Order: sequence, then structure tokens, then C-alpha cells
Amino acid sequence: MKIHVAAIAVSVTAISTLLLTTGPASAHTYDGKDPYKTGCARTKVYTGKHAYLENEIGESLGAIRLYYSRRCGTNWGEVTVSKKGSGQITVFTSSKRRSFSYRAGNGGHHWGDMVYAPSGVCAQATGSVSLGIGRVNRGSGTTGKACG
Repeated sequence: MKIHVAAIAVSVTAISTLLLTTGPASAHTYDGKDPYKTGCARTKVYTGKHAYLENEIGESLGAIRLYYSRRCGTNWGEVTVSKKGSGQITVFTSSKRRSFSYRAGNGGHHWGDMVYAPSGVCAQATGSVSLGIGRVNRGSGTTGKACG
């Protein structure tokens, strides 16, 4: 009887150790990181997925494009807007998302943080832009899904 109880105690300890070392399935070291600072953008590929950032009357105030890094297995969004525009870029999969707020400047070219989305995982990006007061000065759009 004591041997059986000891075996169960060892099994519980081994399982606890395994769970502590593997961590949550959704966390990855590239999640929420800058693709250019990490070097992931060096192997970026345009996925062919984009959307216009349109205001409520259908005028385009910019565009968002979805990118993928072959080396890092990550996705992120990049917007092209007026250099006076500010807004937000979000990249997401079915299980996680990362958002990044940008300010006016940088020639109107801004990028968001990455989400790890290796082969077989689909990702999308959404962007928004504000050029001032009033609804016609605000636009948004969401790319189609790209599945690696």
C-alpha cells in the first residue's frame, strides 16, 4: 500500500514540474515584440492581405497590410497613413491578439507588435487612423485571413 501511494506522489510531482516548465500554450517569446527590433522583419513576406482604412462615407484614409516573418513564424500589421495620423494596429489569431498605438510622424509608416503564428495558424490585422475631429476624419479596416 505504501509503495502505491509513493508512486502516485511521484507522478503528481512529475506532472506539476512538467506544467511549470512548459507554461501556457498561447505564450511565445515573440508575442508583443517589435518585428524590426527583433530582426524578424528581415525575412518579412507580404501575405497579400490588406484593407483600406475607410471613414463612414467610404473614403480611404490609409491602408493596412499583413506581414509574416519566415524566420520567426510571426505576423504583424503595417499601416500607411498621413504623417499627421494617429491610431492603433492590432494583429490577432483565433487564440490571441496584440495591439499597438501609434502617434503622428514617422512619415505615416507604422507597424504593430507581433503575434507568433507558425505554419497552419491563421492571422489577421486591423488598423485605425484619426486625422482630427469629426467622424469623417476617422477610418478603420481589417485584412483578410492569412494562414501559414
